[in-house]
Amino acid sequence: MPNEHLGQIRFESQGSLDIGHFRAMANPCAIFVDNNTDSTTARSAMHEIAEEAWRIEQKYSRYLPSSPLSIINNAQGKITNIDSETYHLLTLANVLWQESGGMFDISSGVFRKIWNFDQQHIPTQTQINEQLKHVGWQHIEITEQQITLPVGMQIDFGGIGKEYAADRCAAIAHQSLGNSVMINLGGDIVAKGPRADQRPWEIGIETKEGGGKIWKTIPLTTGAIATSGDVYKAIIHEGKRYGHIINALTGYPVIDSPSTVTIAAPSCTEAGILSTLAMLKGSLAENFLQAQGRPFWIQQ
Repeated sequence: MPNEHLGQIRFESQGSLDIGHFRAMANPCAIFVDNNTDSTTARSAMHEIAEEAWRIEQKYSRYLPSSPLSIINNAQGKITNIDSETYHLLTLANVLWQESGGMFDISSGVFRKIWNFDQQHIPTQTQINEQLKHVGWQHIEITEQQITLPVGMQIDFGGIGKEYAADRCAAIAHQSLGNSVMINLGGDIVAKGPRADQRPWEIGIETKEGGGKIWKTIPLTTGAIATSGDVYKAIIHEGKRYGHIINALTGYPVIDSPSTVTIAAPSCTEAGILSTLAMLKGSLAENFLQAQGRPFWIQQ
């Protein structure tokens, strides 16, 4: 069942750490508290934080017919009213679309119909061309209160929603618990201050081979870290690797992109935007990141 994880948190203690484990947005998530808050208070706050992640997940789920996102996608060319949060996410999507030259496009989720990265198979050009007819951010009409999609077009916040949720959860954590708190939403990480003894949090970056092996450990005291990559989603066809980052202009995966790109930035939203843009730059990813002024780590 798609919603069976809602409301479920597993708690544990490791020394001075209180940890809450839960699932959201198809990923394992965790909240770490290390500031001498009593366990009852910490666990109550963790529920509040997880509820925020679940709220965003439900609101922008394309699987729930009643979700605001589904209502937008099923409007059949009619105007749909939106709230300020949805408009904010659409604004972020527009930034990514502009900065990527159209390679990132939240209307490109239709490509999932023909690209199945669990199977070693690539679609035909005819199949790709058919889906390209329904892609094009520039054809969407948006105001602060309304959105209108062309008939047959759908949008998906999968490329920015989890990072946004991590920032929202971190804001609630800081308000409820103060400093020495870290949020991990499926690898999108935000720290609110160092650990109680002033040591940094240690963030492990998985090797490009996957399997849970750590390639590099990054110290983090405050701010965010986000990673983009194709470690677990790629097709090898006739000796060529096709990662899951799709160029919305062509319908094909980006050529010569790194295996993983990790960015540190003040917010997870910014880190996620930069890591996504870097992947879309392909072989020019490192040159792009050197111009951004944020710490980064690349595995080719």
